[in-house]
Amino acid sequence: MPENSAQRLPTTDRQWDALGLLHRLEGQGVPAGRGTGGLHLATLKPLATMGLVILDESGEPDRRGRQWTARLTEAGHRALDQDENAGP
Repeated sequence: MPENSAQRLPTTDRQWDALGLLHRLEGQGVPAGRGTGGLHLATLKPLATMGLVILDESGEPDRRGRQWTARLTEAGHRALDQDENAGP
Protein backbone atom coordinates (compact mmCIF):
# COMPACT_ATOMS: atom_id res chain seq x y z
CA MET A 1 0.00 0.00 0.00
CA PRO A 2 1.44 3.43 -0.87
CA GLU A 3 2.51 5.41 2.16
CA ASN A 4 0.12 8.30 1.47
CA SER A 5 -2.97 6.10 0.94
CA ALA A 6 -3.71 6.15 4.69
CA GLN A 7 -3.55 9.95 4.56
CA ARG A 8 -6.53 10.15 2.19
CA LEU A 9 -9.87 11.07 3.68
CA PRO A 10 -13.36 9.90 2.76
CA THR A 11 -14.94 11.87 -0.05
CA THR A 12 -18.66 11.21 0.46
CA ASP A 13 -21.08 11.82 3.30
CA ARG A 14 -21.95 8.12 3.22
CA GLN A 15 -18.28 7.21 3.84
CA TRP A 16 -18.04 9.67 6.76
CA ASP A 17 -21.29 8.25 8.16
CA ALA A 18 -19.90 4.72 7.90
CA LEU A 19 -16.73 5.73 9.78
CA GLY A 20 -18.81 7.38 12.49
CA LEU A 21 -21.07 4.35 12.81
CA LEU A 22 -18.08 2.01 13.08
CA HIS A 23 -16.64 4.27 15.79
CA ARG A 24 -19.90 4.23 17.77
CA LEU A 25 -20.28 0.45 17.44
CA GLU A 26 -16.69 -0.11 18.60
CA GLY A 27 -17.34 2.15 21.58
CA GLN A 28 -20.33 0.00 22.51
CA GLY A 29 -18.39 -3.23 21.98
CA VAL A 30 -20.73 -4.28 19.17
CA PRO A 31 -19.19 -6.02 16.15
CA ALA A 32 -19.90 -4.53 12.73
CA GLY A 33 -20.71 -6.89 9.91
CA ARG A 34 -23.21 -7.84 7.27
CA GLY A 35 -26.64 -7.09 8.62
CA THR A 36 -25.50 -4.03 10.59
CA GLY A 37 -27.94 -1.30 9.59
CA GLY A 38 -26.31 1.61 7.79
CA LEU A 39 -23.16 -0.26 6.76
CA HIS A 40 -22.75 -1.54 3.23
CA LEU A 41 -19.85 -3.42 1.71
CA ALA A 42 -19.81 -1.08 -1.30
CA THR A 43 -19.23 1.88 1.04
CA LEU A 44 -16.60 0.12 3.15
CA LYS A 45 -14.41 -1.25 0.34
CA PRO A 46 -13.09 2.22 -0.69
CA LEU A 47 -12.43 3.01 2.99
CA ALA A 48 -10.42 -0.21 3.27
CA THR A 49 -8.44 0.79 0.17
CA MET A 50 -7.68 4.13 1.86
CA GLY A 51 -6.40 2.27 4.92
CA LEU A 52 -9.15 3.61 7.20
CA VAL A 53 -11.02 0.34 7.74
CA ILE A 54 -10.00 -3.30 8.10
CA LEU A 55 -12.46 -5.34 6.13
CA ASP A 56 -12.54 -9.10 6.54
CA GLU A 57 -14.60 -10.93 3.94
CA SER A 58 -14.90 -14.53 4.99
CA GLY A 59 -17.03 -17.56 4.62
CA GLU A 60 -18.92 -18.91 1.71
CA PRO A 61 -21.58 -16.79 0.06
CA ASP A 62 -25.10 -17.66 1.09
CA ARG A 63 -28.32 -16.53 -0.55
CA ARG A 64 -27.87 -13.01 0.86
CA GLY A 65 -24.18 -12.55 0.01
CA ARG A 66 -20.77 -12.98 1.59
CA GLN A 67 -20.12 -12.67 5.32
CA TRP A 68 -17.91 -9.75 6.36
CA THR A 69 -16.77 -7.78 9.38
CA ALA A 70 -15.27 -4.30 9.57
CA ARG A 71 -13.38 -2.24 12.12
CA LEU A 72 -11.54 1.07 12.14
CA THR A 73 -7.79 1.24 11.78
CA GLU A 74 -5.67 3.73 13.71
CA ALA A 75 -5.75 5.91 10.56
CA GLY A 76 -9.55 5.71 10.60
CA HIS A 77 -9.62 6.94 14.19
CA ARG A 78 -7.25 9.81 13.27
CA ALA A 79 -9.42 10.78 10.28
CA LEU A 80 -12.45 11.06 12.57
CA ASP A 81 -10.43 13.08 15.09
CA GLN A 82 -9.26 15.42 12.32
CA ASP A 83 -12.83 15.92 11.12
CA GLU A 84 -14.06 16.68 14.66
CA ASN A 85 -11.23 19.17 15.25
CA ALA A 86 -11.76 20.95 11.91
CA GLY A 87 -14.92 22.63 13.16
CA PRO A 88 -17.38 24.61 11.03
